[in-house]
Amino acid sequence: MLINDVCKKSKLTKKAVEYYEKNGLLKPKLAENGYRIYDEGDVLILKEISVLRKLGIQVVDIEAILKSDDKTAALSKCKRSMELMIEKTKMQYQRLDHLISDYNIQREFDDLDKAMENQFSIREKLLQLFPGNYGLYLSIHFGRFLDGKIDSIEKEAAYNQIIQYLDNQDDFEIPAELEGHLLNCFSGLDKPDMEKMDETLFSMLDNVEEYLEQNKDALNDYLKIRTSQEFKASPAYKFQQCLINFQQQSGYYDVLIHNLKILSPSYLEYTENMILANQRFIEKYPHAGELYS
Repeated sequence: MLINDVCKKSKLTKKAVEYYEKNGLLKPKLAENGYRIYDEGDVLILKEISVLRKLGIQVVDIEAILKSDDKTAALSKCKRSMELMIEKTKMQYQRLDHLISDYNIQREFDDLDKAMENQFSIREKLLQLFPGNYGLYLSIHFGRFLDGKIDSIEKEAAYNQIIQYLDNQDDFEIPAELEGHLLNCFSGLDKPDMEKMDETLFSMLDNVEEYLEQNKDALNDYLKIRTSQEFKASPAYKFQQCLINFQQQSGYYDVLIHNLKILSPSYLEYTENMILANQRFIEKYPHAGELYS
């Protein structure tokens, strides 16, 4: 069936169906004329997505549910997150009520500080402390590892080190000749695009061998480009070198990454898996070692 038919059966708009396709939740077949062809299985997936979205579940979590062999467990995780959100909303509602009755900012300043310790995740605290694009970057790239709480003296010390590091960090200066290139590369990316790139990376880590085998042609082409003299003369390579130098000189690895591993056991596991994946990558493609030199 064509998209008009699948929209009628799933009661979704064309834009919604296209959005879910773009985010990898749906993979219809392509006809020779370029039209996307859907079947009843696609309709069922769209109905499942529709139900989960109406229950307030985010697209990134829906993808995990669709892929999960234990949907009950995946849903239970979403339910727990929702319970925490409800608790936080109740607390905020109560504090608003207090302010309406008696607009005492000092009292709320002190009380909310204590409430944040119990109700807000580490990720939410970082978003509060670093509003704007800085906090958004932290949330997208590290947020999945920071949904826990600070529940030990060691974690509290690591958290304070991270806050101090981030707050005292000089702005990352980009040479003027590279600014235009950077804007062109990222101007079309929005938050879902960035989250999708992270999801692709996590999918790869789940089965490195399968990923390397299924994408060997693309990886060979990628390495050919990345190790070429043309790439090393490009703005993309120059920006990469600027970023590497900034990270090495600013204590990015020694302070931020080191303390993130203490603060989040899941981030520690992720970095260990990344090391193993890179080792396997270099074993299979020895010339890839040039990328890390």
